[in-house]
Amino acid sequence: MNLTVLKRSLKPFRWISLMTTYGLGAGLVQYVREVRQWSLFFEGLLFLLLVAISLELLRLLNDLTSPLHWPEGADFAGIKQIRVVIVILIAILMTSATAIFLGWMVKKVMSQSLAFLVLGFFLVGILYFLTKNNRTFRSSQLIIESILFVIIPPAIAFFIQSNDFHRFLPLVVIGLVPAYLAYRILEQITRFGEDQMLDRMTFVTQLGWEKAMTFHNGLILLTFFLFALITLFRFPWFLVWPVFLSLPIGLLEIWLMERIRRGAKPFWRVMKFASALVFFLPIYLIGFTFWIR
Repeated sequence: MNLTVLKRSLKPFRWISLMTTYGLGAGLVQYVREVRQWSLFFEGLLFLLLVAISLELLRLLNDLTSPLHWPEGADFAGIKQIRVVIVILIAILMTSATAIFLGWMVKKVMSQSLAFLVLGFFLVGILYFLTKNNRTFRSSQLIIESILFVIIPPAIAFFIQSNDFHRFLPLVVIGLVPAYLAYRILEQITRFGEDQMLDRMTFVTQLGWEKAMTFHNGLILLTFFLFALITLFRFPWFLVWPVFLSLPIGLLEIWLMERIRRGAKPFWRVMKFASALVFFLPIYLIGFTFWIR
């Protein structure tokens, strides 16, 4: 039963988003200055993963305080045992993350920019934890997620290797945020009925499934618009143009969503795959160019 409960804390899309955007930020360092210490690259990634996993375990621990979230057939003694296991896991993970952080201070890696980002990561992580039960923060969950898993990781990857800001850093991330939001909204649309039945407050249950579909499609188009827009800020075209190879996939996703609106049978797995590609392909295509040049 312990493993079954712990599986509820697995959030593959969010963790993969964190790892790939982190790699994109490190790729930018390689492109403009070259990575100076590979050990720091892996330490930074491990630090982010340890904290992110701890946050999910904390959210799970909070869930288990209510019998409504207990697995079927669970009793108080079993849940108590699971909670002890989760607390031990969180302690191990956070101790390891703290050791990495202290190591950066000892090695004098901790610049003001990196310290600010690490502090921001923790603060946004607290808000992410609060979105689980606090209705005030829950309405902003998707925005908080995008900051935690898309915006901060590449910035940490960059500043752990460099003390100087580069204008490409915000430009390369700006188009990824709507793509991330589009995928997460699609996930909420697929379980709209269940969330309504269980009275879960999500972005889609607040907005309504039909308006959420329109919003999802708008975010797909906004992704490519923003990638085109950044070229006006002297972002090299040879870095951006491969992103538009995924445009047909984005248009397919929009068409499939419009079919559902008209009453056609949904192809959720295909749509999730297409929406994930709209997010991950730009990361891969731009990141690959960063790393090879």
